[in-house]
Amino acid sequence: MERLRHAKALLILLWRADRHLVIWMALLTVVLGLLPNATVLATGVLVTALPDAVRDGLDSPAGRDALIGLTLVTMGFFASGVGLAVARLLCELMNTRLMQVVSHTAGRACLTPRLVSELDDPTVMGELDAVRDFERTGLFLQTSWALRIVVSMRIAGAGAALILLPFAWWAPVVLVCGWLVANRGSSRWLERGFATARTEGGGRLRRAEYLRGLALRPDAAKELRVFGLADWINGQYTATWLQAMSAIWRARKTNVRALALGTGAIVTSHAVVLGALTWEAVHGRLSVGALTIYGLAALGTSELGFLGEPHWRVARSASLAHQLLDLEKRLGARPSVPAARARARVVHCAERDPRAPDVATGPVDIRLEGVTFGYRAGGPPVLSNLDVHIPAGQSIAIVGANGAGKTTLIKLICGLYEPTAGRVLLDGRDMRTLDAATLSARLGVIFQNFVRYELPLRENVGFGSLPLLAQEDQLAAALRAAGAADLLADLPRGWDTVLARGYPGGVDLSGGQWQKVALARALTAVRGGAGLLILDEPTANLDVRAEVDLFERFLDLTRDITTILVSHRLWSVRHADRIVVLADGHVVEDGDHETLMALEGRYARMFRLQAERFDDTHTKRPSVTARRDEPTRVRVGSPGAISDGRQASHA
Repeated sequence: MERLRHAKALLILLWRADRHLVIWMALLTVVLGLLPNATVLATGVLVTALPDAVRDGLDSPAGRDALIGLTLVTMGFFASGVGLAVARLLCELMNTRLMQVVSHTAGRACLTPRLVSELDDPTVMGELDAVRDFERTGLFLQTSWALRIVVSMRIAGAGAALILLPFAWWAPVVLVCGWLVANRGSSRWLERGFATARTEGGGRLRRAEYLRGLALRPDAAKELRVFGLADWINGQYTATWLQAMSAIWRARKTNVRALALGTGAIVTSHAVVLGALTWEAVHGRLSVGALTIYGLAALGTSELGFLGEPHWRVARSASLAHQLLDLEKRLGARPSVPAARARARVVHCAERDPRAPDVATGPVDIRLEGVTFGYRAGGPPVLSNLDVHIPAGQSIAIVGANGAGKTTLIKLICGLYEPTAGRVLLDGRDMRTLDAATLSARLGVIFQNFVRYELPLRENVGFGSLPLLAQEDQLAAALRAAGAADLLADLPRGWDTVLARGYPGGVDLSGGQWQKVALARALTAVRGGAGLLILDEPTANLDVRAEVDLFERFLDLTRDITTILVSHRLWSVRHADRIVVLADGHVVEDGDHETLMALEGRYARMFRLQAERFDDTHTKRPSVTARRDEPTRVRVGSPGAISDGRQASHA
């Protein structure tokens, strides 16, 4: 039953890839499966007529039968040759389309869930790793040819069994039973290895592959040599690979008896049938032609057995196809669409009006009501009963020690996770009721480890708002605002320069240049209608001066929208309208810089400690005009109840 489900999954993917090719390949596969037995029958005619044709000449009836048999045999071989060539071409086309569907299905499955938590499921992660590993091997590029071989041989084997029926009804039954027993043992042996590779040995195999790749990566070469890690890497790779394979070998060893039983069944069944044919021929009850036909047919039933590499490839592909469709169903992705339709959707998205009536504009109002969140069910909460209101248009900084919950809070605001308790409101609407398109249109984020896309500059900036991707004037304005106008002029291919050295004409950027490109991407989101911009410690690798410059530029450029800055460097965010201090999942202080310093609480202590460490760096302290005329009020109270820049409590 499991094999049938796997086979069905593979056929579904093939049908999605190209249904017309599937039909043509199926017809050709049937023909190629029937040709061997047709050639066997023609050979029988030739062998039967040949002695009399030699004696009586080609003009005799036997001679004419011999010529007909010879012609049929020749045509059979010719048709097989032509059919195999055409089949090879069709399979190459199908393999390409199948690989596209596999990649597209896996991509849609990963990108469909709005919540990152769905991708954190260990089962989902394991299936994704298995699909990625299989894609890297390129085995799907050989699946169609292997499937064609298996099906053609099965048809040929079934036809050979039918040819034996006129000799004795029991002969094909005995042979088929022998091959069924052998196949069952072989399949169990094979599937046990696959199952172990996916579960017990899968993690070790991936680790072994990682260690092997580490030894070959140029970026790791310096450290491996400086720290003398070469022998350790080689030893760990060998040990990890052997551990993984040992689990597979142990699993397969349990089926050795089944393999031995299958081998015995094949030998016995063939001995019985071939012995009966010999007995009949010796006693003159079978002609030479009939003996030839039945003998070749008996040997031809071997096509019903385990077919080696093609069988293995089809079994592996079918198993992964089932995993892929299960992953698609689990993550709620729609079935993959042909490439042409997918491209049409992308063009339609790029041409959509960013100021369409159904897309809200202006600064975003954010409210967290009684929010509690933990990454593991039953585990300690990272955030606990949090109440925070961020009015539209306010700039707020979220600070705190490592592990305080800053990045977790940002993930909740971005809708990447749902709170365990409470709710997050965006412009008064529960974020769980918003669709992904609406949410992404209103948010712009630069994460700490922002993506450095190995794509042209146009995409690296335009991804902030896809509808602006083709509007170079908008992208150029965002790039200028981010302080990177000279970057565009310096790139050899302008907007079309790939920002990675491994591509023709590609260019590597410095860390500072990447920071400006990321900022330009965020500003493009604003130009596309985003009303909330978030910087989640994207400058952790910069020095303090560079971080201050970036944050001050960011605040200056985003006066008319809601902004959230996350940093552990308090000096960099002191000009925000409001500063929220997190500790142990709670808001412990909330107010502007001057007010929090006057409180002499946690923020003041942290600020002075950092100021002492970086005093030399900040001998000149640039001033930025505040974004609000009215002062921020501070109230000391119980943890959690925070609104409009007031303090809940202080440590």
